[in-house]
Amino acid sequence: MKRKVQQLGSSTLAVTVPAEWARHHGIEKGDEVIVQRDENGGSLLLVPEEPTVEDASATIDADSLSPDALGRAVITQYVLGRQLIRVESSSPLSPDHHDAIFRTERQLMGLGIVEQAKQTVTVRCSVAPGDFDLPTLLGRLSRTEATMRTESLAALIEGDVDRARAASNRHEQVEKLFYLFLRLVFATYRNPQLNQEVGLDTGFPLIGFRSVAQDVSLMAGLARDIADLAVESDGEAPDDEPAERLRDLGEALDEAVCATIDAVTTPDYGATETARDRLAAVDEHVAACNDQLASERPEPLLELQRAVVLLERCVQHARDSLDVATHLAFRTSPDLVNSE
Repeated sequence: MKRKVQQLGSSTLAVTVPAEWARHHGIEKGDEVIVQRDENGGSLLLVPEEPTVEDASATIDADSLSPDALGRAVITQYVLGRQLIRVESSSPLSPDHHDAIFRTERQLMGLGIVEQAKQTVTVRCSVAPGDFDLPTLLGRLSRTEATMRTESLAALIEGDVDRARAASNRHEQVEKLFYLFLRLVFATYRNPQLNQEVGLDTGFPLIGFRSVAQDVSLMAGLARDIADLAVESDGEAPDDEPAERLRDLGEALDEAVCATIDAVTTPDYGATETARDRLAAVDEHVAACNDQLASERPEPLLELQRAVVLLERCVQHARDSLDVATHLAFRTSPDLVNSE
């Protein structure tokens, strides 16, 4: 729709807003709205001071859903920002369906069952966007993943099955933080006014942080695979030399991932160069591990080879995150790039 620009006074221009839009948000004469520029300054976004949210609740029909599908449906509604999620069935919900809801409740931060009957279950989310900011939450997510990866690798090196199982169990916490992160990203996408509360500008920073969080989540999955290798080895620890090389690789990867996340959360081109150097050092450790495995073929050879491959995949996810950090650094450093 088009609007004609009006002249008000000697230096003020004005446009009208669509009446339907104003009625939808309950905007009247004297109310305030927020005008935001996009990151390139080419367009303006008009946001009500208190945006109308009509879909804060959702109802899930459980009749045609398996227990696993029901759990996924609840997670989806949580990520979409629903405050109330109601599960309904035309017949009594099965024990497996109830168990799926209980598991999902434990899996999602701030979610709790508020009403339960034979054919219905209602859960409420108590998390508000202002309770967290995304850079801090990303750091927490990354530290949890790093602990999980370190513990998984140590369990493999030491042949400690119990430690491996404990490390694998940390994946639930990673998922809980990741789904919360997605919920906040979606809420901010729908209501750009929230960018002040979550600590990010709208546009590319929001998209970039979402991509990095996905990389961290995928690295946590790889860490769980390493823990599974330790369990499968049934307590068989590698010899000293391959164990030491693997330990060095893990420590180098820890430093590189930490530097990468720092470069994302505090955009600075120098920080991206530091992270890039540390990732290059990880490549050298990967090559040393592969050369040693190929020439000496120590046992348990298969588990060691698979562990190196999984750590290499972690390196690739870190590089993808570093690409985001580099874009953010150039975006926030006008002294490096002068756009005309």
